[in-house]
Amino acid sequence: MYYYLEGKLAFCDLSLAVIDCGGVGYKCFITRNTYRSINGKNTVKLYTYLNVKEDALDLYGFSEEQEQQFFVLLLTISGVGPKAALSLLSEFLPEEFAACVMAGDSKTLTRAAGVGAKMAQRICLELKDRMSKMSVSASEISEIGSPAADNDVLSESVLVLVSLGYSRADASQALKKCSADNTQDLVRQALRLLSQHL
Repeated sequence: MYYYLEGKLAFCDLSLAVIDCGGVGYKCFITRNTYRSINGKNTVKLYTYLNVKEDALDLYGFSEEQEQQFFVLLLTISGVGPKAALSLLSEFLPEEFAACVMAGDSKTLTRAAGVGAKMAQRICLELKDRMSKMSVSASEISEIGSPAADNDVLSESVLVLVSLGYSRADASQALKKCSADNTQDLVRQALRLLSQHL
């Protein structure tokens, strides 16, 4: 129903923001990452998701589009509700969450409040499978050739960057300039380069 809200930040705390749009205050549940991004600003833009329940309409807001997309993706997993999804995206930045999923690191995901071992394993299993459907060929990986990283790490890093909205070409170009032996560090280095437009 709503894709984003843009307006005056009327109220903000660690879990809630009220956006004044044309004199109407929209209450949005937010992550801690979004709080850090918008706190203290006058005008903000939040990408939203409206959760419809029998007794309530709850609006969730995110400062980054990728964060909103991962929230929606998490809700498609059986047993994962808005509270757990918010907890995960409060604990991890989108790129950190994607790196954990691609590496199958369910143990790290359990750092999020309310996320147990079984839920974390289910998240990794289901989302990694979806991300892995965005196939990366062996020739593409060999062309990237990032120092210290093996093909599995490079493949996962490309998929994480693609899941965050970057093109495969841009992801590959950035990874060529990075040097790390694990997905999370490679993705972080690549994102810094991509933010500088390579």
